[in-house]
This record gives sequence, structure tokens and C-alpha cells, in this order.
Amino acid sequence: MVLRLTVVFLVILLALVACGSEPPTAATEVDFATVCDEANEGNRVAVQGYLRLPDSFTGEESVVLRLFAGNDFSGTPIGATAKLGNEANQAEQVPTSYTDNDLKVHLADGQVTTYGTRVKVSGKVYYPLVDQDFVCGLENLYIEAGN
Repeated sequence: MVLRLTVVFLVILLALVACGSEPPTAATEVDFATVCDEANEGNRVAVQGYLRLPDSFTGEESVVLRLFAGNDFSGTPIGATAKLGNEANQAEQVPTSYTDNDLKVHLADGQVTTYGTRVKVSGKVYYPLVDQDFVCGLENLYIEAGN
């Protein structure tokens, strides 16, 4: 009986975990200035801008890139949590000592884009739990070429 209840509990737990990992999808585009509005929290939005590596990071599975409105990289960025890898919607791992020119991001269509290229990033809006150099971020990214 205990074994049966344990199995049922594990099946339910696995089902809940599976529901939380939805595939990334394109979203409705919003203005850069309104992404961090409270009404967007938990919703998928899309925004255009320019990605940049953070000053430093230690992750081996993901990195929070900075998304800026313009290619002068001024103003407050939006965080963009990208998995590290060579698949669609992922950023390639960079060397221990890196520059912006080491940034390579795989778009949803498989193409690779680099630092200084305009992109359209869709993701679920979240607010960081600790102070960051950005007010809000996007997770579960879907990255396309910008226009």
C-alpha cells in the first residue's frame, strides 16, 4: 500500500514538473519601455533590442544576458535568461576571460547572431529576487532576428 501511494505521488510530481517546462514560443511585441510594467508579470511578451554579455557570470547552464533598447547600450537593460549551448534559443559558452565579441546566440531558426545585432526576444516576464542592473527579465526565450 505504501509503495502504491509513493508511486502515485511520484507520477503526480512528474506531471507537475512537466507542465512547468513549456516550449519557447513567439509572443506579442510590446514597447521596450513597457516590458517591466506590472501587468506583464508572468506573461509572455516580445521586445526588440541588442543583447550583451554581463560583466561577469559563473553559470555553466545559463547566463542572464542584458537586452538594451539601442545599439549604444545605454539606459537600463532587461535581463534575458538564456540556456548555454548550441541549440536554438541558446547562447554559446564563452571563455573564462571574454569580451562582447565572444557573444554568439542561436536564433529559433538555427541561425547564429552576434554582439551588436538587433534581435527580437520573446519570453515570460519575471522580477529578480535580488538587486540586479535590470528591473525585470525574460525567461524561456524565443529569439528571432530583429527588424
